[in-house]
Amino acid sequence: MSQVTIRVIRNGPCRIDGEIELQNDAGDAIATRPGKATFLCRCGGSANKPFCDGTHKRIGFEAD
Repeated sequence: MSQVTIRVIRNGPCRIDGEIELQNDAGDAIATRPGKATFLCRCGGSANKPFCDGTHKRIGFEAD
């Protein structure tokens, strides 16, 4: 099993490094890019959910 690291970026997305399987609420696979980091939206504003599209910068997202 490969190691997975999740890093919460201050006022930004969650960065996931390592091999993951991402699923929607029905259990269907959501494609990721093997060998590349995955960035998941935390601000709720992404047009490409669940992935980050950089909207947090434009809307001034600040995490608690």
